[in-house]
Amino acid sequence: MSLNKNNNIELEKRRQKILQHYESPVNKLKNKNKYLDYSSVNENSPSCIDNLTIYTKIKNNKIVDIVFDGIGCVISTSSTDMMIEQIKNKTINEGMKIIDEYLKMIYKKKYDAKKINDLVVFENVNKQLNRIKCATIGIEAIKKSIVKVKK
Repeated sequence: MSLNKNNNIELEKRRQKILQHYESPVNKLKNKNKYLDYSSVNENSPSCIDNLTIYTKIKNNKIVDIVFDGIGCVISTSSTDMMIEQIKNKTINEGMKIIDEYLKMIYKKKYDAKKINDLVVFENVNKQLNRIKCATIGIEAIKKSIVKVKK
């Protein structure tokens, strides 16, 4: 198999992963009444459709539940859903380390790909500067939500 064919296969796998989390997000809020006692943070973009609210429950320094609601583009919805999968049931410290590694990747800094697992599918988002906000809006809301509960 040629190198070009391998690259095309890898790109297609990444696209499918992103689309899967956009079309069928696992961590999207289903019943708002269930989350009334959760901490919530809203982030929205003045330049696009992205408007996401994160609902977080932390108990004994552990992220026991976290979901999101709102509307967003493919990148914002899928990155938020995938990040939630990565940090749910982790300690606050573990979750924040994963978030920090992801943000390093998005902002073209040295990062540890092993710490962010499948989130590496977004590593090329920064090649389109207008997509950086899409890839970070939900993540920043998650981070703020954790900090809010921690206080």
